[in-house]
Amino acid sequence: MNNSNSDHTAAEQLANYARSLPGFVFYREIDGDYQHIGATVADAILQANNNYKSNVKPRIRRILEQYPDTCSTSSLQALLQRVSVAEFLDWRGTDRAGRFVQVVALFLAEGIETQNDLKQWLLTASNLHKLRAIKGIGPKTIDYFKILVGISTSAIDRHLHAFLGLAGLAGCNYVQAQSIINAAADLLGQSKAYFDHSIWQYMSQSAAASRVSQCRKE
Repeated sequence: MNNSNSDHTAAEQLANYARSLPGFVFYREIDGDYQHIGATVADAILQANNNYKSNVKPRIRRILEQYPDTCSTSSLQALLQRVSVAEFLDWRGTDRAGRFVQVVALFLAEGIETQNDLKQWLLTASNLHKLRAIKGIGPKTIDYFKILVGISTSAIDRHLHAFLGLAGLAGCNYVQAQSIINAAADLLGQSKAYFDHSIWQYMSQSAAASRVSQCRKE
């Protein structure tokens, strides 16, 4: 899968596989587009290796309801002079809290105040190295930031890798996997971000169903 022809073939294979699954749902909406820097950064930092439905989404909803005025980075920084990061995130761990603070500091230094500022900043490739320099932030989190602000792409995690494997496309690295999934989304006439979410939901529900089945057997 090192050339455009093989990538296109792989994308067709993936698109056909998705079409063949009776339980596969093409979602038309996703979380994000908060127009709220505090919620956006919190979502991006908390989502990695976390149960989104039970551990992340309720915290983002709480932030939006309890701190509706922290839409800009400056207002968020001002709030954090009065409220601890742990309280803002409703999170006890120190690693994610520290990462949150570093991202907010970077955005302030870069003059990023609004969601639109962040969207434009993320579209400049040289800026992404600055995010990558923060420990714990890799390509998946950067692409997830992009999705949250309305840039249509995919953020490759274990669920998406597993789905590629089920489609007979195992062994892809991050860049290859993203290229195939994004190209398949185009073939399907789907938003890349929505196709990402559709795969993620399908694999999450399949994993949950598998765990329930296993528990019943035990």
